Amino acid sequence: MMNKVEFKNILIVEDGDKLRNSLTEYFSAKNKVTACPTLKSAIDAAKSCEYDIVLLDLILPDGNGINLLGYLGKTPVIILSDLGADENVIGGLSAGAADYIIKPCSPKVLEARMALRLLPNSKADISLGGLTLNVSDRTAAYKNNPLELTSSEFNVLMFLMQNAGKFYTANEIYEQVWKMPHLNTETIKKHLSNLRKKMFAVSDDCASLLATKFGKGYAFVGDKNE
Repeated sequence: MMNKVEFKNILIVEDGDKLRNSLTEYFSAKNKVTACPTLKSAIDAAKSCEYDIVLLDLILPDGNGINLLGYLGKTPVIILSDLGADENVIGGLSAGAADYIIKPCSPKVLEARMALRLLPNSKADISLGGLTLNVSDRTAAYKNNPLELTSSEFNVLMFLMQNAGKFYTANEIYEQVWKMPHLNTETIKKHLSNLRKKMFAVSDDCASLLATKFGKGYAFVGDKNE
């Protein structure tokens, strides 16, 4: 089912024993789970193994969980935190997290949100206008020239490519990508600005695939490759 997470390698980083144990028990039924109570143990785990998805608390005994992002490459990260202020959510998403969920959250709702970040291999390749995304290994390339994207940049570009030719405002992109009410349009604008810079560094033609229209928003305008 679309809202199920099965046969995945999951890293859970949570210092609260009760929540860590309950999440481990819930997801271990059909997945391989590694659970870490500290930032150090999570960094060690990230160095020794690749994960399909990470659940990450921010307040850890030995540091801020956000520091783990640098060790995870393109692995989608869902922040699970009781820090619910706008600046915390925006900061987490801007740092590259794929999603931000405020505690408390039921395991079933959490699983549904995780499933949105884990598309099946049958839908792995999106190829438009010379730009190809592989959503399974989360890589991007324009005419075989790789694009190094953050998780958030990848998610925004994937959404626009899946809806090529249609314009969306920054608020609409935020709500569609993160499946939550928008908090600040500057988050999306920052991601789009960084995307354009990276695409421009590859080629002018690549950068032109992202279009902006005043009053309409943003769109991916490349035609589907034959």
